Amino acid sequence: MKPQGEATVPLGPEWAREARRQQALLRVLFAATAPDKLPRALGLRRSEVQVKAGLAAYRANAAAHADTALAAAYPTVRAMLGSDAFGAVAMRHWHRRPPRRGDLAWAGEGFASTLAAEPTLRDWPWLADCARLDWARWEVQFDAPAAFGAAHLNLLRDADPAALILHLAPATRLVAFRWPAHALWQAHASAEPQAAELRAALNGGPQTVWVWCIGWTVGQRCVDAGEARWLRALSARKTLAAAMDAAPADFDVAAWLQTAVTHGWLGGVSLVDARATTTKRRA
Repeated sequence: MKPQGEATVPLGPEWAREARRQQALLRVLFAATAPDKLPRALGLRRSEVQVKAGLAAYRANAAAHADTALAAAYPTVRAMLGSDAFGAVAMRHWHRRPPRRGDLAWAGEGFASTLAAEPTLRDWPWLADCARLDWARWEVQFDAPAAFGAAHLNLLRDADPAALILHLAPATRLVAFRWPAHALWQAHASAEPQAAELRAALNGGPQTVWVWCIGWTVGQRCVDAGEARWLRALSARKTLAAAMDAAPADFDVAAWLQTAVTHGWLGGVSLVDARATTTKRRA
């Protein structure tokens, strides 16, 4: 129901025409090949020759933007494929999954899916996982910094773990891979990765990687199954007590918390119920 006093602006034929024109323009710009004849929905006000010349310039710029934007977000994948092959698949991604945001920093969204579906890359099935790791490292740079402070520390010290929820910082990611993505990332961190190092990396099994950003620095490390269960429990907003139950018996929660505070992994602490007791359970 429309609230009383709220005015409604009718969407007339002019608005509909403009919407069709913009949709037609996007289809032309992101088509795999330039169309022979431009659609009538563009509502051309100049000669078709002039418009085609302008669109050709936009399309050429788009190719350069696609390569530049994706190369910044996917350095490992680019190192694996080489600049020419990477540029070609980046352009195909640009056409298949046009940017949904105005900021070109996010033009690489979904690139892992593009790589997984690319027939020419079937002999490189680990590429999609490497892209997912590159993207996790890219994303955390744009997330809010950790907001863990003295008040959270006091609450963590004084309250019953069954009444607490420990929040992970926004600039953190836990990503599970079928392939040894962390080892492959390490192997391609140097300008000239060694063949023996690459073979050793590929011979490894699946890896789960914890990624974070503090300040302007992105960090990552492999985690074992026990720590992964702990992190997933925290991500699911389970109580601290429930997260401790999910972790292995020998998991050192105190040591992990100390590292987490140092590396900016924590976003805060909250009570399940504001009326909850602040008396810690006795061991």
